[in-house]
Amino acid sequence: MDRDTAVSLAQQAIKANNRRLIDALLARKAERQPQAPRAVHELPLVAVTCATGWECYAIVEELVKAGQFRVRALYRTPGTQAAERLETLFRDTESKQPGLLTLHSGIDMNSAEKLTAAFADCQGVVLYFTANTSKAGKITNHGNDPDGGRPAVMRQVMAALAALKANPSVKHAITLIFPTDKVHGLVAGAPEAPWWIHQKLRLTPFLREQGVNVTCICRPAYYYAMHRVDYTAKEHFRGDSQLSRTMIKENNLPGITDPGFMVNWVDVRDVGKWVGTVFEYPEVFSNQNLSIASSAHTGHELVAIAERENRHGTTFRYKQFPMFLMRFLSRVTEEVVYPLRYAEWYNARTNGYDFASNADLADLDRVHPRWTFERELEFWGINDIKPGSNSK
Repeated sequence: MDRDTAVSLAQQAIKANNRRLIDALLARKAERQPQAPRAVHELPLVAVTCATGWECYAIVEELVKAGQFRVRALYRTPGTQAAERLETLFRDTESKQPGLLTLHSGIDMNSAEKLTAAFADCQGVVLYFTANTSKAGKITNHGNDPDGGRPAVMRQVMAALAALKANPSVKHAITLIFPTDKVHGLVAGAPEAPWWIHQKLRLTPFLREQGVNVTCICRPAYYYAMHRVDYTAKEHFRGDSQLSRTMIKENNLPGITDPGFMVNWVDVRDVGKWVGTVFEYPEVFSNQNLSIASSAHTGHELVAIAERENRHGTTFRYKQFPMFLMRFLSRVTEEVVYPLRYAEWYNARTNGYDFASNADLADLDRVHPRWTFERELEFWGINDIKPGSNSK
């Protein structure tokens, strides 16, 4: 089988599975009778691991906004900038709905004892497993170190498994995983995924084999602004390399893949919304896989959108961050390793994304209108960049 056929067949199967789940969800929603509002203490309790992280913080925030669950945010290190953001959310929530959000610091993902206590009385748990190790806020990147990274992942998985088995109240877990490999084993000569993707793709089936009810949310490896600065920040960059400081500005819309390559992007707010929906309808999503994305565009399409949405006629040009420079930087800084390996894998036309076009995502809009690239440009202030200003 050739690569394009393998990817196309996989994408068709993913879209069909999504439609089946969303049809079932909407049918179930239509059948439900309106329920009287419940007091906060009556709401089911869910725990979110790694809650100071970018994605899991967004999950906590969206669950709190929805108000359907009490949320227990689990994290390791208090006193950090990320923890401060979570603590601010806690104070705001307490002033409006006391008891809806609780914070639990000191949670070590490698400790079955800590996780067992953290999962107590919970009905649902969001599990985030990382290929890195952390101690006192210091991150060790294992991108080039599978011998160190694989055990790091499995220590977390085994600790979480022990905690789940010790807490029968937990009826439903959610894992957050990358898009599945669509070519390895089907297409002759296709290389394997980077080791951490290959490893994480195994985690959900492993947990199910152990009797855990797991919904796997497959979302893209690329978040909006994942490998560059968060455009809403003016001082705090997500790294020290030149790659982390490459921003959208006039005549510069950066990327790490070829300009004609279809990339699936996700905004973490969309992940949070779907986590809430999965927990709300366990009869639909138990032991199922759901694939989501916020947009599917090539680099050329991103440029066209940026120019169409800009209010001042500013022009943009797609600029691919040079692979040779990423390879060089990966020798001196660990932060480039992950985007480099992703770019190498996808640019070699090995794997493909779950969605072949933006139109493929229409079924998701039937439940949650997506945080599109257009919305992201507005949020970042890119639509107000004026010609010649070279700034927001």
